[in-house]
Amino acid sequence: MGCALMNDLSNPQMDVLILAPFGKDAPLIGSVLGQSGIKACIVGNAREIVAAIPDRAGAAILTEEALDDGMVGELSRKLEAQPRWSDFPILVLTGGGLSTTATEVAVRSRARLGNVTLLERPLRAATMISAVRSALSARSRQYEIRDHLQERNRAEEALRNARDMLETIVEDRTAALRRLSAQLLKVQDEERRRIARELHDSLGQYLAAIKINLSLASVGRGDSKVRLEEVQLLIDRAIAETRTLSHLLHPPSLDLAGFASAAAWYVEGFGKRSGVKASLKLPEKLNRLPASVEIALFRIMQEALTNVHRHSGSRAVEITLIIDKAGAVLTVKDFGKGIPKNVQEGLSHSGTNLGVGLAGIRERVKELGGHFEVASSKAGTVLKACIPISGRSANVFAGDPTSQIYSSLAS
Repeated sequence: MGCALMNDLSNPQMDVLILAPFGKDAPLIGSVLGQSGIKACIVGNAREIVAAIPDRAGAAILTEEALDDGMVGELSRKLEAQPRWSDFPILVLTGGGLSTTATEVAVRSRARLGNVTLLERPLRAATMISAVRSALSARSRQYEIRDHLQERNRAEEALRNARDMLETIVEDRTAALRRLSAQLLKVQDEERRRIARELHDSLGQYLAAIKINLSLASVGRGDSKVRLEEVQLLIDRAIAETRTLSHLLHPPSLDLAGFASAAAWYVEGFGKRSGVKASLKLPEKLNRLPASVEIALFRIMQEALTNVHRHSGSRAVEITLIIDKAGAVLTVKDFGKGIPKNVQEGLSHSGTNLGVGLAGIRERVKELGGHFEVASSKAGTVLKACIPISGRSANVFAGDPTSQIYSSLAS
């Protein structure tokens, strides 16, 4: 009786290998096991058993006559090299109780085989079947341990890969946030310089002229009435400049009347200052939104229009606000030259290689639990910010002084 050793480890029926070099022992053992539903294979030498360990066999039955030094040495070396989960069972059919030189050698040699069960001949078929079933059951549990270890190793490998991926993402995002922080500080400094320049060139000049006129009027030089009229005119201009500067930093109408009023004011002024034809489309009846949402929408619109003016080359821009069940959706569409490809890729993936404006918009929207999309081509750019209107968005940024940093994103 020959056999092909099994390769399908998912098959719960494992082979029992039989090595009996003399007489009809091997066929008889195979027949007894086969009648009990146990798959048995007769092998011709120890090498076939060695080849089946540790992953293609359930147990081995050896007669004592097969335990010569060469066979035991080769088999023991293979058993010593088993993985930790494997303890291959071997059933040895010993002699009939007579002690000879050969049996003494066999006794000493089989100790090297490890997991050995001795079955004294002659033995009943039921005894051998019970011993084989016990060995196969133990072997089956070993395979279960192997499968569990393999599954755990796969899970650990997946966790390591996930950890490495997350660490990479965290490093990329951290680097992006560092760059954004540095850019924000730079923008803040530039904004301070711009405000200082505005104060010096407008308010400072008006105040200097007022001082000169008052000095001349106080000493009676020239027409005092004319001087005072000039002073009044200069004060009116200074007040107007102060109001304009204040509105650009944070329009009072945003707090008093809401986004609709502030947006209409800003878009009208943007069109006059930039020469870009700007249109604003709002819902017919726009109620007040949470303060954080209104601030976010206004700052996003400011930054988007600033980018249109500085970078797109577009002569027109369309601003649209839609309020639905999902929240507020602000869209800014221009008809310029589009955003460079590397900036688009950075925005879509890690957030690197972004200017402070787009990065600031994305972080602001993310903080409110929304999402930010940019689609750009040679025909123009569409910027879309979707912000949920919820209790969470109502609290984020509300009264937070750090949100004022983002006001410097407006030019």
